[in-house]
Amino acid sequence: MTGSAVYQARRGAPGGVCYRVLLWEEDALPPQQLEAWRTGRRELLAAMRDAGIKGSRGRLSELAEQLRELTAQLIAAPLDACAEARSFSYARVEQLAEDLSAALSAGEGVLAYCLTSCTLSVLVELRGEEGVDAWVARWRSASPELTWCAEPVIEALGAAEAHELQEAYRHEAGLHGQEPDVAGETGTGSQPFHHVTVLAREAVDVLRPAEGRVIVDATLGGGGHSELMLKAGATVWGIDQDPAARRAARLRLAPYGDRLHVLAGNFRNAAALLHEQGVDAVDGLLADIGISSPQVDCPERGFSFLAEGPLDMRMNPDAPVSAADIVNQAPEEELADILWRYGEERASRAIARRIVEQRAQAPITTTTQLADLIAGVLPRKGKQHPATRSFQALRIAVNDELGALDALLASGLELLKSGGRFAVITFHSLEDRAVKRFFERVTKPEIDRPEWPAPRPNPEYAARLIFKRPVVAGEEELKHNPRARSAKLRAIEKL
Repeated sequence: MTGSAVYQARRGAPGGVCYRVLLWEEDALPPQQLEAWRTGRRELLAAMRDAGIKGSRGRLSELAEQLRELTAQLIAAPLDACAEARSFSYARVEQLAEDLSAALSAGEGVLAYCLTSCTLSVLVELRGEEGVDAWVARWRSASPELTWCAEPVIEALGAAEAHELQEAYRHEAGLHGQEPDVAGETGTGSQPFHHVTVLAREAVDVLRPAEGRVIVDATLGGGGHSELMLKAGATVWGIDQDPAARRAARLRLAPYGDRLHVLAGNFRNAAALLHEQGVDAVDGLLADIGISSPQVDCPERGFSFLAEGPLDMRMNPDAPVSAADIVNQAPEEELADILWRYGEERASRAIARRIVEQRAQAPITTTTQLADLIAGVLPRKGKQHPATRSFQALRIAVNDELGALDALLASGLELLKSGGRFAVITFHSLEDRAVKRFFERVTKPEIDRPEWPAPRPNPEYAARLIFKRPVVAGEEELKHNPRARSAKLRAIEKL
């Protein structure tokens, strides 16, 4: 581009699907050229839709290239001429850039933008909930003084393509000496979210997904279970409190269109979230309880003691209390109680005492600090790290996992239609015990006590067990995913 100014929004390579959004000022192009472009674009988009339905990837790529060429022809010469006619001036561009920076300040995921006297090209990596069309609409509403065209060109880019464009912007800035930084962003937004689905086929088979059936995936994660249910024709409502998981699932499951609905929230509120959407009864409900592989493997999330990271452990990054808050603020007796109740840690009192002694000297802020402290209290026995149970306990406390599970069990059964099925996958004894006891309680026709002369009808009786013993991972799955070794699937069917 001739005479451009570039402002970097974030350093570092893009990590996921990005978009290039190209806009121009309303009066920059002749109306007849715009109309010819609109007509050509409509025809190409219709052809691309047909190619996508037929699964013709080669034809789809060919049409996408034609669309890019059509747009390039539209903007190249006329915009250059427009720039010349306006006597390009850095002063005007810098003023526009200042206004643009303010408008984009809430535009999470903006990697870079390139501005001329009459064009704007933004490279954005969406990190929130909205799609690119919603992002553009929100940005427009935040900057009504900028009169950009009503029809932006939006192009999806892979990470490699986005990185090339980012470098091109930086090069352009270097040519003109215009490369001031905008506040940098870091964090987990660029980390790929890849979760290996546990007991995928077993869980989905229990729920019997089919066309016309509505199923809730209360722990959407990376979308593995949901994908199988969508393939079978079901409509899926996915719930997750982790924005990275929701974003990954939206991208993965985009081909299923409006049969997928993604809701932000904790599964404890599944029934209320669905009622708000006008859904009062469903055919199935699945919950895969516990932590996901991407959360464990990402040091920035602070779940693992195997790599240094902030002592966080929040599944919902916006939750008010982190593991560091509990470790550094909870009284010694409360800390010991958390470690014993949620981690069944026998040395809970000794660990709590050491934590209080250490934090009196300096706050405990990282995962490795805490892990080393615990290892100094407990001798290592076998393969398990001494901090394993304590980290599990803190994670459960931070996210109130058992309280959320109890709420889901109570409300989930009420959400099901008659004949609807409820499946839960757990990964440790505390979760499994809670599910087992609840399922037993609601599947017994009668209850009995020693002081009663005879059994009485169970007022909570509302379901039947699908199988008496939990389903566990087979040898083949364990070869590919050792973390599945502790998974247990239990399920009931509402009467």
